[in-house]
Amino acid sequence: MKKNALLFFSLSLLTACAGSRRDIRLTSEPSIERAFDIINGTQLGRPLVQFIYKNPVLFEYSNTAGLCHKFAIKKGMVFLPVEMKVTDRVLALTLARAAYIYRLYMLTGLEEVISEEEELSALFQARLGLELGLANSDFDKRDNAAPLKRDFCTYIMDQSAYAMAQARKEALSLDPDCQRPLDTLAGQRDWLERMRRAINEDSFPRLLYERDLQRVRRGMLTMNEAMKNDARVRAMPSYESYRYQRTFYEDQSAIFTNFEKNYKREIDEDAAWRQANQDLLNVARADFSDCNLP
Repeated sequence: MKKNALLFFSLSLLTACAGSRRDIRLTSEPSIERAFDIINGTQLGRPLVQFIYKNPVLFEYSNTAGLCHKFAIKKGMVFLPVEMKVTDRVLALTLARAAYIYRLYMLTGLEEVISEEEELSALFQARLGLELGLANSDFDKRDNAAPLKRDFCTYIMDQSAYAMAQARKEALSLDPDCQRPLDTLAGQRDWLERMRRAINEDSFPRLLYERDLQRVRRGMLTMNEAMKNDARVRAMPSYESYRYQRTFYEDQSAIFTNFEKNYKREIDEDAAWRQANQDLLNVARADFSDCNLP
């Protein structure tokens, strides 16, 4: 009797877990739902989709200019360019890259997307494309997908370092429609060092406000939010302000150190994957023999 009761409880728990996943809404777009299914059907993509379900955010098409993904994570939104809805597989790769960046954001605790996240996401996107068996025909007469093909070509024809350098160059280019230029980890550390020196000085609130203004210019924060943050910090009593500054520095320093560890681990994983999947790379090189043609 006890065994039957335990079995019933276990089955009920499994059913509840499965039902809860079905109840989680990641998008209102059927095409994005299909893209999630494609990603989930791969060995590389399945853990990513599982992570998104455990840490849900809404993926929708952007209604603003820019052939790029955009993040409003504090509002629970990630936006994809509708122009990439050319085929389900191309859309799946576009979605996977944005979802991968969101995963890094959640795992590391960074407060904004930085160049290094774009670098790692470019590697992941290319690996996923190889696992999906992405073919040259996926890009035939689809000009909007040309940047994705260029990135894929760089990964398969050159080395990961070149693909990362290309992603970094794009991330640091001036493109307000795509929330660029992004900051770098080195830039974030430099800013944090200035914040450390500003502790016990009147310049700490000013530096904090200046950083928020940079986010406003990138479209990551509204001016009203920046002003509220500034007013809150300046209204703190002296003792609370000092404690806040020390805690802020220690927390941010730990976040950057954590990101550096994740960054190195992801690069190592990419190198190991390339080594183990030379056959996939060779097949893709043959199919994309026009990569280096003008």
